[in-house]
Amino acid sequence: MPAPPVVHWHTLGAEEVAKRWGVDVALGLSADAATERRAQLGPNLLPEKPPEPAWKKLLKQFLDPLVLTLLAAAAVAAVVATLEGQSHGGSVLSRFSDVIAILLIVFVNALLGFFQERKAEKALDALQKMAAHNAKVLRGGDLVVLPAAVLVPGDVVELESGDQVPADVRVIAASDVEVTEAALTGEATTVAKDARELPADTPLAERRSMLYMGTALARGRCRGIVVQHGGETELGRIGRLIGEVEKGKTPLEQRLADFGKKILIACLAVSALIFVFGILVSGQSLLTMLIVAVSVAVAAIPEGLPAITTITLALGMQRMAKRHAIVRELAAVETLGSTTIICTDKTGTLTQNEMTVRSVMVGLDELAVTGEGYVPQGRFELGGQEVKPSDREDLKMLLECAAICNGAQLEDSPEGWRVVGDPTEGALLTMSAKGGMWRKDLLVGRPVVREIPFASDRRMMTMVVRDSNGTEHSFVKGSADKVIPRCRAYLQGNVSMPMDAEVRAKADAVVERLADQALRVLAFAHKPVAGDDPEANLELIGLVGMMDPPRAEVRAAVADCRKAGVRVVMITGDHKATATAIGKELDIFRPEDRAMTGAELETLSDPELDSSVDKVRVFARVTAEHKLRIVRSLKRRGSIVAMTGDGVNDGPALKEASIGIAMGRGGTDVAREASELVLADDNFATIVEAVREGRAIFRNIQKFVYFLCSSNMGLVLTVFVASFYADAFLPLTALQILWINLVTNGVPALALGIDPPEGGQMAVPPRPPSEGILNARAYGGMMAVGIIMSACSVYLYSAHGADPERARTMVFTLLALSPLFHTLNCRSSQSSILQVGLFTNRFLWVAVGASGAVQLLTMLPVLQPIFKTTALTGAEWGIVIGLSALPIPLVEAWKAFLRLRGQPAGPATVATGSP
Repeated sequence: MPAPPVVHWHTLGAEEVAKRWGVDVALGLSADAATERRAQLGPNLLPEKPPEPAWKKLLKQFLDPLVLTLLAAAAVAAVVATLEGQSHGGSVLSRFSDVIAILLIVFVNALLGFFQERKAEKALDALQKMAAHNAKVLRGGDLVVLPAAVLVPGDVVELESGDQVPADVRVIAASDVEVTEAALTGEATTVAKDARELPADTPLAERRSMLYMGTALARGRCRGIVVQHGGETELGRIGRLIGEVEKGKTPLEQRLADFGKKILIACLAVSALIFVFGILVSGQSLLTMLIVAVSVAVAAIPEGLPAITTITLALGMQRMAKRHAIVRELAAVETLGSTTIICTDKTGTLTQNEMTVRSVMVGLDELAVTGEGYVPQGRFELGGQEVKPSDREDLKMLLECAAICNGAQLEDSPEGWRVVGDPTEGALLTMSAKGGMWRKDLLVGRPVVREIPFASDRRMMTMVVRDSNGTEHSFVKGSADKVIPRCRAYLQGNVSMPMDAEVRAKADAVVERLADQALRVLAFAHKPVAGDDPEANLELIGLVGMMDPPRAEVRAAVADCRKAGVRVVMITGDHKATATAIGKELDIFRPEDRAMTGAELETLSDPELDSSVDKVRVFARVTAEHKLRIVRSLKRRGSIVAMTGDGVNDGPALKEASIGIAMGRGGTDVAREASELVLADDNFATIVEAVREGRAIFRNIQKFVYFLCSSNMGLVLTVFVASFYADAFLPLTALQILWINLVTNGVPALALGIDPPEGGQMAVPPRPPSEGILNARAYGGMMAVGIIMSACSVYLYSAHGADPERARTMVFTLLALSPLFHTLNCRSSQSSILQVGLFTNRFLWVAVGASGAVQLLTMLPVLQPIFKTTALTGAEWGIVIGLSALPIPLVEAWKAFLRLRGQPAGPATVATGSP
């Protein structure tokens, strides 16, 4: 059995690696040895967390303070119903109607949340797995294709362009190999690989002698030895890191939990006070006061709140899905609205993840190239004026050289234009196609007779074609510092000019300037007669600068974030210069900001990182551990952190963040599983739209919480005051209270939950993380509205005390209708009803009308015995409706007074993030 594996495989030579794993690289492992080793070390599979059972997901819907309070109230109500049955009799259905109503609303709420989250999970089922399915393995001297899952350390594998790497592999032989490692390291461009040994402290992204599971070969061929498999790979190590991260509650869950605790404490305190006072002072019976206490508890708890919150979040989830943002967990719908920092990956999120030529230099002129990505549409401009290849021989020759000296393919697929092969070569094909030059057309009658492939030490590539006249013509591309020294002349227009020191200096200056802009620069040259050495005495055609360009809409989205007080921080595995250049172009990075590399971060302790993290706008060359430390540091600073990512190395930070946002098109399953939100279009601008939606959702939650609680305050104060009347009847039954809470108040509250956003959602700072659902001013407003409703109710209760049924009916009707008028007050904390617009939420009028009509049903003769109501006269209806509408003029007057003083009136303030 070989020695235990070491960590730094890149530091060992090929012979040492083979010796440690006991394998002959010419033969590979025998089938028996591989089987024995697999039995000892296990299959080449990443450990998978078993899916959470459906019953657990359903149970989680009940673990909420408000829901638990409702269940407790239902239990007490069941005890009261049982005692009533023993003393007064009556049907079981009528006695337990309160219990049934409470339990029904609890279970409906739980099912709503459960099925919405299940629906989001199903939307992700079709997203692909990233692990390789098959691998070419040397077994006993024969090259065979086997499932990647059967690989073991010591297996010798062969890989070629397009293959996914099936495990962590130490390269022992390579030919022109470049690997796409964006999923693991965040590196935007391909990485060259060879078999050379490297120092132990070489960063992961620069370990040229290693191939890692989950990456893919963009070009070339290689042979290597599997050194780690399954959970021991870099991919598996990151998976374990993800498993160690504990996911906390979302800001909304924390706020609702705190709010539920406050209601529970207030409910118990008031109920206990009434119960004790009634027995000791008023001399009421134990059963009577128990009924009163339960009535107060039922009145204090907004029974519809959990269900309406769930429905509002579910509707928000659907609106976000239409904007390409799939929310996996219901409570996360609102979290983005609380976000104070967005930590975003660069490649594919801020940029298109498609290399694009932005600039070319021909004949000492620098031309701009328009168009984005691999779509072959765009033009060449000099000083803003179009330059056509047919008008400039040097430009035409550059495009011809870029197309011929190329090993990739540009294809028009149903999903759009795509590149098969190296992304850099794809960008060159796209550039040539913009000028009307396609590789297949240029090679008609001009066969390729010789190819000198790109190699990491040469950094050049040459293609020799035989022209129709039989002359062999060489086309060369490569790094500018390799190609330019081989040139004796340069092409200007259609004239060959000598390559003197002045021209070389100008070309070098252009190369340096483009590199400072984070463009990858390539030089192109040719030789009309190839001769014995097709790479000597060349004629320089021009230079090309390319990059993975920012998405066109991102700069405006970043500007929206700045206005909204949301800080954008770029965290990428790419180079510092590239990252800061993109950051400057998108206005993420400004002169006063700092950029920090992963190596610099490693030198800082956690306290040192905490003290500097707020000044850094770009973190470059970072690993999975670095990203996790950054997110934790920001959270320790009190920030609500949204983290975006698409790679495996983003997984731990995505899970640690307040809300993880994964890419749905170009991302990995690991990233998606660790996140709460998946972007179907991989676009940063979608995140900003989701922030806007999250803020609107929270504002609407504030509206209906304020509405429900101020309405319930009227109920509580009415029952509370009435309980001090000795030998008096209860002004409301428990069923009437539940009817008001769930039926007449429920639909208007839901209408407030879908209220159109007020202006200025993205022009104010985020809410402080410590702020609750409602602030002190909101509680004061709730108390004021509750006192108005209660005062009117107590007046009716006292004035008609001689006729208990009539008095109870008038109080019941008033406390059912008054909230319907009050909904108009709740639409804005400061603006008047007319300023908001009477008909900007038409569903609210439908809800108010429907609730009013439903309330009238309780007056029907057939339902009067159940609701203990009686018919009212026209005059009595006039009094009830007039008193019910009283909150509107009083609250409007209060709003007008506060507007004069420049202060908001309702449940939130502009300063805390509400419009």
